[in-house]
Amino acid sequence: MRKALLAASAIEAFFLLMLWGYGPLYLHQAFHTDDVVASLASAGPALATFLGSTLWGHWLHRLGIRRAGAMGLVAYLGTGLVAIWASSAAFYIAGATVTTFFSSALAPATLTFLTVEGGQMGRRLASRLQWQSSGWMIGGVVGGYVQTMSVRAFPDLLGTLGALMLIPAAALLRQPRTPVRVEAADRSSRIPRLGLTVVLVLPFFLAYAGNEGFFTNFGLYLHGLRVPTAWVGWSAAISTALGWALASSIGRWTDRFGGKMVLIRVLVAYALMYLVMSLADSKVVVIIAFSLPLYPLLNIGIQRTVAETLPGELHGGAMGIINGATGLATFAGSVLMGAVNNFWGPYGMPWAAVAFVSLGLLVAHFVYRGAAAIANP
Repeated sequence: MRKALLAASAIEAFFLLMLWGYGPLYLHQAFHTDDVVASLASAGPALATFLGSTLWGHWLHRLGIRRAGAMGLVAYLGTGLVAIWASSAAFYIAGATVTTFFSSALAPATLTFLTVEGGQMGRRLASRLQWQSSGWMIGGVVGGYVQTMSVRAFPDLLGTLGALMLIPAAALLRQPRTPVRVEAADRSSRIPRLGLTVVLVLPFFLAYAGNEGFFTNFGLYLHGLRVPTAWVGWSAAISTALGWALASSIGRWTDRFGGKMVLIRVLVAYALMYLVMSLADSKVVVIIAFSLPLYPLLNIGIQRTVAETLPGELHGGAMGIINGATGLATFAGSVLMGAVNNFWGPYGMPWAAVAFVSLGLLVAHFVYRGAAAIANP
C-alpha cells in the first residue's frame, strides 16, 4: 500500500501543478474568457480541496484508507475527462470543482497512513515529499512545453495523467482494508479535538497564505521589477530540486527535534527571506532568496506537529484539515496578494508576505506552548 500511495503522490503533484498552474491559461486560450473567469479554474478546485479534504479526513474511520485513497485516485481520472469533454468554460470550472472535491480524499488518506504506520514518521513524510517533488519537477518542465504545442495538449495531458492514476488505484483495492477507528475516550477531552486541530494548523495556514499568495503572483512581481518571467520557472525548479535533495535530512531533523521546533524555525526563515526580498536592490538576490528550499520544512513540520500532538486514530481528520487549509490558504492568499499589488504595486507584495508569516510565527509561539498539555489532559 505504501508504494502505491507514494507513486500516486508523484502523479498527483504533476496533475495539480497542471490543473492549478495552467488551468486559467487554458480557459483563456480555449474559450477566450476574461481574467476573472479564468481564475476560477484554480479558485474552484482550491475551495473544493478545502471542503473535500476536511470532510473525507473525518470520514476516514468509516471509509478506511484503502477505499478513500482509491476514490481519490479515480476522481482524478474524472477531472481529466472533464477537461477533455469540456465544451465551455462553465462546464470546465464546474466539473473540475466537483471532481476535485472527491480527489481531495487522496492526500488525507496518504498522510494518515504514513503517520500511523509507526517509527521514523518524519522520514516517511519526507519520502512522500520526494515523490511529490519529482512530480513537480517533471510537471514544471513538461507543463511549459505542453502549453506551446496546441490548445488540446493541456486536456489530453490531464486525461493521460488521470488514466495513470488507475494503476495505483487498482493496487490499493487489492490491499486488505485499513480502518481508522475513533475511540470513545477521545470525545471526552476538555477541548474538542476538531478545535484543537484547527488551532494547531492556524500558524501554518497564515504562513501558507502569505507564501502561496506571493508565489501565485510572483510573475507579476518579477514583471514589476523588469525581470524576465521565465525566471519564475527556474526559481521553482531550483527550489524543488534542493527540496528533493534535502528531504531525507529534513525527515531526520523532524524525528530528532520534533515538528513544532522545525515549524517555528522555518517560519522565522520565511520571515527573514521575505524581508530580504523587500529590502534588496539586486534582482539576483531576490531570485536566490525565493529559491531557498523552505517549503518541505513547512509541510513536514506541520504534518509532524499535528501527528505528534494528537492520537493516531484522529490523524485522518487532522490531515484532512491540513490539506484543506492549503486549498483555502492558496485561494485567500492569491486574492489578498493580488489586491496588495493593485493598491501598492509589486513592491508591497513581499512586505505583505512578511506580515502573514510574522503573524503565523506569533500565533505559533502562543499555540504550541500549551498544545501538548491540552492534547493529553
